[in-house]
Amino acid sequence: EVLEDKEAEQRTGNDEYLFDIGNNKTNNTLWDGLSTLIPDSHSSSCEVVNDVGFTIDAAQFGNVGRFINHSCSPNLYAQNVLYDHHDIRIPHVMLFAAENIPPLQELSYDYNYMIDQVRDSDGNIKKKYCYCGSVECTGRLY
Repeated sequence: EVLEDKEAEQRTGNDEYLFDIGNNKTNNTLWDGLSTLIPDSHSSSCEVVNDVGFTIDAAQFGNVGRFINHSCSPNLYAQNVLYDHHDIRIPHVMLFAAENIPPLQELSYDYNYMIDQVRDSDGNIKKKYCYCGSVECTGRLY
């Protein structure tokens, strides 16, 4: 379900499946990691749109991406992609392998929540602990 950010912010009681799209800034950590895997890769500048942002809410409707868990050491990364329209506010979110993934290995990506930035409907900081088991685990998702 694609929502405007204003409506998504009102769904603070059940925000387990919210995924911000269209207003993501370049993730330099991602590009730094990819440059070691693909030496000829480089980040291209993106046009930043300050209009309405959108959020995907997969609580009621979802696809296979809903079963891919978080890891602080992910083997996938999420990328905004335009292929059937040119509205950069509502891209398709696609997952790409960040490394060669052997059979039967769990697929995971970094949910990219900012610690101490997710709040409940009363304005209190929410905390969700991470149990991904990675050596680089931060211990918290948000």
